Amino acid sequence: MDELTLLARALPDAPPPSAEVVERARARLAAAREEPVRPPRSGRRGRLVWAWTLGTAMATAAVVMAVVTLVSSLAPVPAPALVPAGGNEALLRLADAVAKLPDDRGAYWRRPLLNNGLVRVKAGDKAFNVLSSSRIDLWQPRDVRDPVHAERWEQFVRPATPADERVWRAAGAPATVQRVCTPGTPAGDCKKLRMRSKPSDCLYTHAAEPGGVLGDLRLGELTLADLSALPGDAALLRERLRAYWKASKSARAWKSFEEFLPMARVLLELPVSPSVRAAALRLLAGLPTTKVRGSVTDPMGRQGLAVTFVHSEGFSEFGTDDEVTERYITILHPRAGTVLTAHVAITTESAEGLPRGTVHHYQAWAPEAGWTDERPERPRGCRLSDRPIP
Repeated sequence: MDELTLLARALPDAPPPSAEVVERARARLAAAREEPVRPPRSGRRGRLVWAWTLGTAMATAAVVMAVVTLVSSLAPVPAPALVPAGGNEALLRLADAVAKLPDDRGAYWRRPLLNNGLVRVKAGDKAFNVLSSSRIDLWQPRDVRDPVHAERWEQFVRPATPADERVWRAAGAPATVQRVCTPGTPAGDCKKLRMRSKPSDCLYTHAAEPGGVLGDLRLGELTLADLSALPGDAALLRERLRAYWKASKSARAWKSFEEFLPMARVLLELPVSPSVRAAALRLLAGLPTTKVRGSVTDPMGRQGLAVTFVHSEGFSEFGTDDEVTERYITILHPRAGTVLTAHVAITTESAEGLPRGTVHHYQAWAPEAGWTDERPERPRGCRLSDRPIP
């Protein structure tokens, strides 16, 4: 499954981009994206796919369509305020602190992923912005005999600000609104969005995964046991990553091991021990592509450390503008070293309805992420899916 197909499954209300849009996007992506396009996976049939794999899909899809957003109020999403970083020493200090943390464990590793962004729409002859939200919650068991649980909810689609709400209500508060797209976009690729105020359209899967292989394949087919065996020394971890690079077809999409090395950041999203996470931070701090941008407040109001691990500029479509330039940052937890928010896209120019400095889209992990002894329950009002949930 390529990234655009993956995203389409995750966002059923979002129309697919036209062939022309995809072609333009891929051309820009080849020149400006942070990592090469991965070849389609050849994984086993019927395997469950974690939401964590959506991270790379978002990086690709950001250049062709506005993604969804989660905001708890009708306030616009402000850009994080950057504070001077003082070099990559901040990552080394963070690594020292992370290495001293206890190695908490539990029956399940839980990773609730929030997919967030702004969409330009029209009601009547007036254009305004909506916030649209989806959430994918995954539970990975320590015991491979236990079920892997995944569920996806469409959270809401609603006006982004009080001003946007006034426009919507003046148009009669319609139940559906028309997406605003770039000129020449076929009507079939620019469908209407259904406004919603409560979670709906829930799907879930609940089944054991033979062998316990994790759905996140960015470093190869790994299990929790593989992650537990990773070394807590940066030099040894580098060599283990070299072995993964040689063994994984998707990893070899990078022409050289040095180009692949920034993928060590994936370990900051996975259930590794504090010592391994500290080793990953030290390894990343020494790479020429890593830049610490300083202390920030993320779009969900949490304090964190802004970092770019690779090339951090690109384009998105928004409304009628097909070339909104953006810069991307990752925000780390200031004490745990885990990822709080990824692919935070901050506009570097103004577009109609999207002022410069606005957070256009982002991914965030909910506060309940981490190890837990709780076990997932089959949610009420949720349909069992016979397809993997991305």
